Amino acid sequence: MSNFKATAFTLFPELPSELRFKIWQLCIPGPRVVPIEYKMKSETFNGKMISKFSGWGTQDPVPVILHICHESRIEALKSLQPAFRSYFQEPKVYINFDIDTILFGVHIDAPLQAESFFDNKPRDYLLDIFLGGEYHGADDAEKIQSMVLDLPKSLYGRRAFCWDEIRLFENLKKLTIRAWDDDDASERLMARFRGTLRNVAGKHPEWDVPVITAMSASSGNDWGKVEVHIQQLVE
Repeated sequence: MSNFKATAFTLFPELPSELRFKIWQLCIPGPRVVPIEYKMKSETFNGKMISKFSGWGTQDPVPVILHICHESRIEALKSLQPAFRSYFQEPKVYINFDIDTILFGVHIDAPLQAESFFDNKPRDYLLDIFLGGEYHGADDAEKIQSMVLDLPKSLYGRRAFCWDEIRLFENLKKLTIRAWDDDDASERLMARFRGTLRNVAGKHPEWDVPVITAMSASSGNDWGKVEVHIQQLVE
């Protein structure tokens, strides 16, 4: 049996600062998919239990590097920033907007197999709340560059679908929409996605439409790009 005993690397503070900073940089998490949630908490008021908005949060833990020491936190905050402040709530989610993807819906690790389809449903549509509302809306929408959005079927009947909200994310470059339908609905839904996108983009020529792809949340299969061409908007 080995007598090896793990010990702390006590000489780390003696390393040259350039080397320490490089090590801290390697500890910063790489590209992540960060699920965003509308957080509620229960409180007792006048003898009754009530629910109260407690800010925008995430299931993901705070990156460990932010808690190691003062120096590691300083280095981490050069890449990660606290995001999504609301009127009464401080920002609680640490994001690197250059590489991280924001998820609205079910956690990206939720099973996508067909047999689990009915056990995993998209959560309430949050983009309208996230973007607006004096007290519940969040800051930093203009910083989001990559997004995954679960689509509840309640959106299908909307004339503008989800595009009126999507176009307000001014710097969004990449969007993946996950439809909670099986693959046999792909042709019908893709026509719906493209038609509503064409209508909204045509009304807002200033909108720089991001790269949009769609997939099935039940099978995990890619349905392809949702796109419109300039000539379609002119016709």
